[in-house]
Amino acid sequence: MRTSSGVDAASPMLNKPPSPCSDTGAGSPESDAMVSPRRVEPSDANRDAAEAEGGVVARLTPDLVPDEELYGIAWDPIPSLYAEAQMVFDGLHYFNECVSGDLISISSHFNPFQIDTRQINKIPRVYINLLVSTSTLHRAMQEDISSVRSSALVQRDQDLFQFRIRALQDINYRISNPDVQTSDSTFMCVLCLLLSTMAQSAYTDWRVHLEGARKIIQLRGGLKKMISQNPFLKPLVAFFMIIDVGAATTTPSSHKYMTTAASMALHYWEAEVDIFQSILAISAPYPEELFQSLILVNYLRSISSKPKLASRRQAGTRMVLAKIRSFNPAEWAARMKGFRGWKRNGDGVEFDISQEIRPLDPPTRPLSRTNNQSSSLSPVDGLVTTIRSSETSGSDLWLTVGVIYRAAILLYAMRTLILDPSEGKEFLYEDDPTLDVEKLRQQTYQTLSRALVPLFHDMDCARRIGKLVFFPVFVCGMETSPDDNELQEFVTRGLQMLGQAMGTFGPISAVDELRRKWAADTAAPEGRRVTWDDYFRTRPDFIFGF
Repeated sequence: MRTSSGVDAASPMLNKPPSPCSDTGAGSPESDAMVSPRRVEPSDANRDAAEAEGGVVARLTPDLVPDEELYGIAWDPIPSLYAEAQMVFDGLHYFNECVSGDLISISSHFNPFQIDTRQINKIPRVYINLLVSTSTLHRAMQEDISSVRSSALVQRDQDLFQFRIRALQDINYRISNPDVQTSDSTFMCVLCLLLSTMAQSAYTDWRVHLEGARKIIQLRGGLKKMISQNPFLKPLVAFFMIIDVGAATTTPSSHKYMTTAASMALHYWEAEVDIFQSILAISAPYPEELFQSLILVNYLRSISSKPKLASRRQAGTRMVLAKIRSFNPAEWAARMKGFRGWKRNGDGVEFDISQEIRPLDPPTRPLSRTNNQSSSLSPVDGLVTTIRSSETSGSDLWLTVGVIYRAAILLYAMRTLILDPSEGKEFLYEDDPTLDVEKLRQQTYQTLSRALVPLFHDMDCARRIGKLVFFPVFVCGMETSPDDNELQEFVTRGLQMLGQAMGTFGPISAVDELRRKWAADTAAPEGRRVTWDDYFRTRPDFIFGF
């Protein structure tokens, strides 16, 4: 095909802009036809405004870019890998800005999960594929689901789905290759895939990845040996311990993996002195003493069906109750005042021991109940102010975290070890003859529900603090009465807010799980509730997520 000027339409000259030094305004109609109709020459004023704002090229390089190069970028054919490279850099940038901060407890300190994009050529492709797909999911959770998505966005999501497919193929190759199946890099890949899978759903194949990581640890000789060989694995090891122990809480005692998981967790403390302090630096900062108690509760649940171990379970129950009740959130918060998160090299956490330790006053006041609203859950103004105005590492915040976790783990222990089993409770009174289990449960439940209220006062509070207390919120929901509609609404709204704020479906899946639990309690015979074990025995593998 030829134009009226006799130039081949396929000729690259049609797409080549005239020299910026030529007089484009004086061209003939024939010469004008050689210029792409999409090109519009900006006026001097518009050009000055664009330069002042800084365009894409200006953000990529500080050097002045000649007009010829600008035109070349605009009109030359796009390289075949350009779109994919753009998705990679965009995804990694989004991960650093919006996702990595959710993996640590203190965002104002060093984050070992940040990706150095300057070293992208040294990052294994499998990590890139996982991180880009994770970022895509997180971004999708922030979008307005009521808006119409363009075909370009739909195509982009389809392209990004391929990143996850490639990652799965790469990991399958690694775990089937004897030379690398237990390597540090394979362990990191499996943990990254586990976290990514949990972000997508609380019911997917997360269990497969968790057990795969456990197998690698066992083949490597245990966590102690792994850490001694590579101390920089601690950030991922901390997540493994949290996920493993957390998964056991929503696993029935008869599950095929329960005994192995609960028994293995009993030896986590042997991996390194103060190993549980690493947990304080990630997004589920269980106080060390309470995390040990949670491990023990899971173990006692795992032997509940073994009559020969009844005396061990009863003695363990008394011990764990005493340990949790003796935990002092104020003293723990005073110690946490000097907490500085991960060390700069990422091989552990650090404390500023120069910080003065002094007793702390509780940051909250009891919720008021008005005459017109007998069960009013009004916000605790003092704590809302603390959350918004104080530093993330403020002692008041740590005190709140300590109070919340103490209440949640105490409720979990009482429910699964004392209230649900049908055996007699006489063994409890050997240490405390005055113990009133039901009264203690009710007081602990009120403490937990009241302390959680200000954390979901608005989206900002949920985004900054909600990630720290997901397990306590779930326990609060499990303990909520099926006829307490107001508290049910508070818990479900808080979890939905948390899921949207963090870009993960885990909390949203938890809402569905709690609603099923409340429905099951409603259908149970009058005066009875479905036990924790019986409920999860009838459900698919569920994990509350991070």
